[in-house]
Amino acid sequence: MNHKSISLKINNMKKLVILLFLLISVSVAQAQEAEKKGKKELKTEKKAQQIAEIKAIVESRNYVFDARTANPMSGRTINLTTDYNLKIRNDSVYSYLPYYGVAYSAVSYGGTDSPMNFSHAVEEYSSELAKNGYLVKFKTRNGSDVISCTLHISETGSSTLSVSSMNRQAISYFGDIRKEQ
Repeated sequence: MNHKSISLKINNMKKLVILLFLLISVSVAQAQEAEKKGKKELKTEKKAQQIAEIKAIVESRNYVFDARTANPMSGRTINLTTDYNLKIRNDSVYSYLPYYGVAYSAVSYGGTDSPMNFSHAVEEYSSELAKNGYLVKFKTRNGSDVISCTLHISETGSSTLSVSSMNRQAISYFGDIRKEQ
């Protein structure tokens, strides 16, 4: 073998190695792109499933709002460490929420219960599709007090409950909505 044929074989080998390297690189890049699209599609499907679940929960009128924080009108946000909630069951509301705020009139002198602890019939219930979620409004009576509640529910279940009363300062709660079990 002469020097020229050895040089040609080496050049052919170099070209083959470079070609092989390029083919492997392209294959890896395509596999990563396919995996990225797969994760994106899974995330989109999961969000669509969450939106459908929240819609079904709101339309069933059988759900629980689990409060994580309380936001009184005067004061700072309070993280709730106990399980506080508000349950909607068809035409009734069951509330077990703390209250932090000012009372305008003393309804029950010396009472130790929160004015947000009650079980009553729901009056004037309405729910409507709002931007990025639902808006639920209802009223109830707690003794002589009329309590108005507005529940903003996001597509993914994060919720804000705003409560106003004739006898007390308004308060809001942040938490999540879930199906009643």
